[in-house]
Amino acid sequence: DTRARASRASPPPRAGVAMKVKTLQVLWHEKKPVLSVDFDPATGLLASCGTDKEIKLWRVGEDAEGNPDVTHEETLTAHTKTVNCVRFSPGGDALASGGDAGEVIVWRPAPSDKRVTNQHGDVTSWRTSAVLRGHSDDVQDLAWAPEGLGIVTGSVDNECIVWDVPKAKGALRLQGHTHYVQGVSWDPHGEYVVSQSGDRTARVFASRGMGASHQMLSARWCKHLACQKVLKSTEETPDPASVKGENKTAVGNDAGVEKPPRAPLFHDDTMGSFFRRPAWSPCGSFLAVPAGVYREHAGAKEQHCTYLYARDAFHRPALRLPGIAPAACVRFSPVFYERDGEAEKTRPRTPEKRDAADAADAADASPETANDDGDVERTSSSAIDLPFRVLFAVCTTDTVTVYDSSSDAPVAFVGGLHYAAITDAAWSPDGYTLAVSSSDGYCSILRFSEREIGKPMPEEKLPSHLRKLTPAARVKAAREAAEAALATAEASLE
Repeated sequence: DTRARASRASPPPRAGVAMKVKTLQVLWHEKKPVLSVDFDPATGLLASCGTDKEIKLWRVGEDAEGNPDVTHEETLTAHTKTVNCVRFSPGGDALASGGDAGEVIVWRPAPSDKRVTNQHGDVTSWRTSAVLRGHSDDVQDLAWAPEGLGIVTGSVDNECIVWDVPKAKGALRLQGHTHYVQGVSWDPHGEYVVSQSGDRTARVFASRGMGASHQMLSARWCKHLACQKVLKSTEETPDPASVKGENKTAVGNDAGVEKPPRAPLFHDDTMGSFFRRPAWSPCGSFLAVPAGVYREHAGAKEQHCTYLYARDAFHRPALRLPGIAPAACVRFSPVFYERDGEAEKTRPRTPEKRDAADAADAADASPETANDDGDVERTSSSAIDLPFRVLFAVCTTDTVTVYDSSSDAPVAFVGGLHYAAITDAAWSPDGYTLAVSSSDGYCSILRFSEREIGKPMPEEKLPSHLRKLTPAARVKAAREAAEAALATAEASLE
């Protein structure tokens, strides 16, 4: 089914290399809502989950006509209620799923000499490794720590829990939200944990002080992990019509001078999606936060947007991306792409986010940035170059927009894919395929060509501190860390 309407902002590609979009009419989850998808970074398998209480694994390929297609591989059954989120570990050696029963199930590949079957009697290659219990209500979202040793979950009980995966127990609770936690994300460098809630805030946690120099998930690290910034509001620009002709109050007289009203950065709990899934760029240079709202001034109509924050600069958004509907999730491609050379010089520039080691502030392409108090002010934009490009998808309730960090214009815009709200998205390990799930019971596959989004940057061309963050390096590092942790746990039992 190709109900989608798609557009491309860059020059039209050569014949035969156009983006392919297809909503696959297969029984993903018995035609029940599909709530989450994720790709295995090691094998490329696609996992999906939904209200049928099951997790299904799919092989993504092409049909005889070259269009995207999927083949069902196996079904995992252990949840007793709806499964809201599924995420592979960075190394692909584990899979975590959270659902309405409040638990998180960690799955691992079954030993080759043991026969494992699901509730339907079908043989599966994955088994239940651990069940993490601690939330008193639905788990809405989860994210893995960079090396796969930890998981953070967000729940309807208004709390987040950081889990120690090797020990299969909770390490600490993150509190402060006054409404459902609908999205979480863990910084690829391991420094920040972010949560987003229906209370119209996003909270940025980090381990500061003495905890910063200690190993992640250690007792001291957990003790010092605390909220460093609450992303909540900005100063509201007065309505020009209402202030016209009014006398200005003397600035020197503080008495009687009222502070300007604040405008919320995010939608309230009436937003048409139950998910608000933020995401970090694969380099850790910036954080994308969905469900944003803004108004040009107090009398203007409220508009939808997604905010981008530069690393270590959470006092104000660095960039605002407009949308035609509320944004429910953001997902970054795991690949670092090469710069386009001559094409790069002719395209409009966008403020690229700083590298993790760069201390410069990012600017807004609107152009609209904010001062040190988080208040919006008009200013000129300035580009901050990265030595590579990153791609990310912003999914609203009914559209998908793919952005390139090196261009003001989106790489692609797709609408009309589904009859109900989009719930999640995921990029394949090679960075050329994007899967999108919907509560209408179907998933769509977007397949890009090298002509449209470029080539992955060779590892030797990346800055040395980012080479460990390539998909292949992350898989290798996560597996080595998991093996070392398992060996330590086994030694402690002897």
